[in-house]
Amino acid sequence: MHQTLFERLFQEQKIAYIVTDAHCNVLHYGGDIHLLGNSDLSPTLLELVPELNGCEDLLQDILDGTLPNFQLENLNRESAAEITYINLVILRYLSDEEGTQEPFLLIVLSDMSAWTRIQQTLTQQHNELKLLQQKLDETNQRLDFILQRYVPREVGKALLENRIAPELGGEVREISILFADLRNYTSISEQLSPAETIELLNICLEIATTAIGEAGGVVVNYMGDAVMAVFNAPNAQPDHAYRAVQAGLTMQKLAILYQALEGSHPTHPPFYFGVGINTGEALVGNIGAQWHYQYTAIGDIVNVASRICGQAKPTEVLMGANTYAQVKHQVIAQPLDPMKFKGKSQEMVTYRVTKLIDHTLLNELANQ
Repeated sequence: MHQTLFERLFQEQKIAYIVTDAHCNVLHYGGDIHLLGNSDLSPTLLELVPELNGCEDLLQDILDGTLPNFQLENLNRESAAEITYINLVILRYLSDEEGTQEPFLLIVLSDMSAWTRIQQTLTQQHNELKLLQQKLDETNQRLDFILQRYVPREVGKALLENRIAPELGGEVREISILFADLRNYTSISEQLSPAETIELLNICLEIATTAIGEAGGVVVNYMGDAVMAVFNAPNAQPDHAYRAVQAGLTMQKLAILYQALEGSHPTHPPFYFGVGINTGEALVGNIGAQWHYQYTAIGDIVNVASRICGQAKPTEVLMGANTYAQVKHQVIAQPLDPMKFKGKSQEMVTYRVTKLIDHTLLNELANQ
C-alpha cells in the first residue's frame, strides 16, 4: 500500500529515484524513471547519466560522507515528443535493512521542464529587451548628434523639454541680434581651391560659433560667410545685450589670436570679421514650410542689425543705439556719425565698441 502510494506521488510530481552501490551499479529505482529517456534501464549510473563521467572522485566523497551532496541542473533528455529538462541530486544513503553496512548512493531526479522553459523564455525576453535598449540608446545618440549639429543646441533642448512648440509661429520678445561676416571673402576665395575655401570657411565659422556659444547666444543661421545669432531666446537672458557685445569682441580677439598662432599658412590667408549688433523687439520662433522649420527671429531690428554689420570695417564691432543704452556702463564705445540705412527714413547713430570694462578673458586674449 505504501509503496503504491509513493509511486503514485512520484509520478504525479514527476520525480524519480535511483539507488546504486559503491560501484555505481543500479540496485533499485522508482517513480517516473522515464525522465531519463531510457526505455530499458541501464545497469550503471554512469551509463544512465553520462554527464557524471569524470566525477567518480566526487561520488566517492559522497559515499565517504566528506561531501554532503552533488547537483546537476537542467540536464536535457530528448524523446520523440519533446525535450525534457531534469535536475539531479546525489546523496549518501544508509539502508535500514538488517545486515547492511555499506552506504549507497541515492540519486533523486526532478522534472524541471516547465520551469526551465519559463526561465528560457524570460532569458530570451531579457536579451531581446537588452538589444532593444541598446538600439534605443544608439538611436538617442544619433538623435542627440543630429539635434546638436543640425539644430541649435539650446533650441533642440527646448524642443525636447516642450518649452518650444514644434509648429510654425512664435512670440514677440526683446532680443539682441548679432550678425558677423568675413570681409573680402570674395577676393580670398579667388586665391583658394574649393576645398581650401571650405576649410578656411569652416575655421572662421568655428571661431564665430565658439565666441557666440561662450556668451550664451544661439546661432540660428549660417549664410555663406556670415552668421546670425540671437540672445535672450529661447532661454531668458536679462543681460542679453551685454552677452551679444561680449560675443562680438571675443570673436575678433579669437580671429586675431588664431592667425597669430597659425602664422603665414599658405592656404589660410588673413581673414577679418565685421560684426553688427542691435537690440529690440522681434518675433522669435519657427518659420518655414510644412516639412521644414527654421528657428529664427523676424523684425525690423534684425534688418537693422544686418545693415549695421554691413557698415562694420574689418575687426570692428558696431552696435545700435538700443544696445548701447543697455550696456553703456559696461563698455567703452565711441559714437559714429549718423548713418542712413537702406529702407530707413531717418539716419541712425551707431557705436564702435572697443572693450568691455572688467572682462578678464577678453583682456587675456588681447594681451596674447
